[in-house]
Amino acid sequence: MVPGDFDLVKERVDIVQLIGESVPLKKAGRGFVGLCPFHVEKSPSFHVDAERRTYKCFGCGEGGDVFTWLEKREGLTPAEALTTLAERAGVELTRRAPEERKQEDRLLQANDAATFYFRQALRGTPRGKWVAEYLAKRGISQESIDAFGIGYAPDQRDSLLLYLRKKGFSEDEAVSAGLVTRNDRGLWDRFRDRLIVPIRDRRGRAIAFGGRAMRDDQQGKYVNSNQTLLFNKSATLYGLDRASAAIRKEGTAVIVEGYFDTIACHQAGFTNVVASMGTALTEDQYRVLNDMKIERAIVAFDGDAASRGRELLSALSRFGSGAGGGRLGTRTGLSLFVTVLPEGLDPDDVARKDPEVFRRLLAEAKPLLEFLIDRVRATSRLDQSEGRLRFLQRTAALIAEEPDPVRREVYLSEVAGSAGVDPAFLREKLPAAGKSAPRTARTPSEPSPQRREVPLAKQTPAFERYVMALLTRYPEEIARADLAPTDLVDPDLRTLLEQLQAGKRPDTDLPAQLAALAAALGANAPELDEQTDPGQVIEIAALRLRVDNVQRRLGEARIQLAHAEGDVGGLDGEIARLGEELERLMKRRERRTVLRSELEREEDR
Repeated sequence: MVPGDFDLVKERVDIVQLIGESVPLKKAGRGFVGLCPFHVEKSPSFHVDAERRTYKCFGCGEGGDVFTWLEKREGLTPAEALTTLAERAGVELTRRAPEERKQEDRLLQANDAATFYFRQALRGTPRGKWVAEYLAKRGISQESIDAFGIGYAPDQRDSLLLYLRKKGFSEDEAVSAGLVTRNDRGLWDRFRDRLIVPIRDRRGRAIAFGGRAMRDDQQGKYVNSNQTLLFNKSATLYGLDRASAAIRKEGTAVIVEGYFDTIACHQAGFTNVVASMGTALTEDQYRVLNDMKIERAIVAFDGDAASRGRELLSALSRFGSGAGGGRLGTRTGLSLFVTVLPEGLDPDDVARKDPEVFRRLLAEAKPLLEFLIDRVRATSRLDQSEGRLRFLQRTAALIAEEPDPVRREVYLSEVAGSAGVDPAFLREKLPAAGKSAPRTARTPSEPSPQRREVPLAKQTPAFERYVMALLTRYPEEIARADLAPTDLVDPDLRTLLEQLQAGKRPDTDLPAQLAALAAALGANAPELDEQTDPGQVIEIAALRLRVDNVQRRLGEARIQLAHAEGDVGGLDGEIARLGEELERLMKRRERRTVLRSELEREEDR
């Protein structure tokens, strides 16, 4: 058993329901009251706080949480109480050897030492002071710097490693903590010349770090710690340690993308904000919020809202179906909402410069499925028969992803009314759209196999989504796209491309998750006029995507070469090969100027 087991079980068990099984409770303000079971009284002085998950008698002084309740009421030991409540909540306890617990403690200590080192480098080095000035220009106050533990990693190969050695940590411990990388050329500090943000768990322990590049020539604007014994990015929400109290108090969590979005929001008074760290919201992150027993979560989009939205819907669908029909499968009330920020702005800008606008946007957030259906409706020609049919096909795929049958029926009726058809017609479409491979439940700490194989960028490149949107809207032109699945970054888009190249129709032949993806992409696809050949647009767009990818890979290889030591023959050969491929693609691109203005307009979007 590990400390995290107690936290997880405490989150999963409803203390009001547990105590209410033996003590009659009545709602009183924000909590519940009843006659104390620990002493005789006529007027209720026994209070249960559902938000804090605690109880307290103001008559006799008895108090505690779900564990102490069982210990005192049933005479259980702490271990027995944990086991009993874990079975009640359906939580599988972690059992680890003492050596593994010791390793976790050592990694936490190493991260604490690194946090101190980064903080000192921000305060005490010339470059660190320059970084502090950069933070001030971004509007980050000294109070926020101290509260979130922001620091700086010097531009040196092994300065942190040397510091950790002096503090008694081994090289293996530094590597295991994700602070140092090891390759055939030796050991290197993972973070160099980067602004450092500690990533903490809900208990406030530093479990990882995020680093922002401070030079334009650095590879990767943001770099996170790799997955370690302590850190699983897909199950971690940045800032949750500081936001938990406000989230419980307000019953709402606001999810943004980045660290500085979160910091700026907290600084502006929006203290219920957390960050998904570059993803829309994963299934595991949804579970974390759902376990807090709050009413809703609002995702604040500042990018391609439609395609990011379908990621949320897919995660929600996996959560609902993967719980196996148990208590988790009922989805205890957490609903996802979406708000879209003004074009060109992110939460950092809006929260600091115009907090009232941000507050209004959050208040006007739409339920996720309503948001996606509205996007499809806005790009559908409902005044034409074919337009209504396409609208129904796309929205049927989206509705099929909704795991709650009541919500599904409400939206089904609404969509059918918009298209002027009998709801029974659309209801018949749902089973076909909803067929997908069975999913098995995963523990929150288990990474998704689908995401483990391919390292993802901060988000799928916008032009990649544009190309796939075109192919989804005009699948009959798939042969004009000279693309391989490996030309795409997003694994879901790779799978969709493979299906389209195999002749599958996006509106009838795809499993539910891919059908929802295709519907969301189609909602964002450009409308080409009758004089425009979509095949030519697709051909040019696919070629440009390949050019962009080769240019990116060539730039990465050149940066690696600049920092390489020793034998670099392999890199030289790779650079030469990429250069030849780029030259060949550029020549092809020069011969295709038809509709270039169309692509340039899309490039400026």
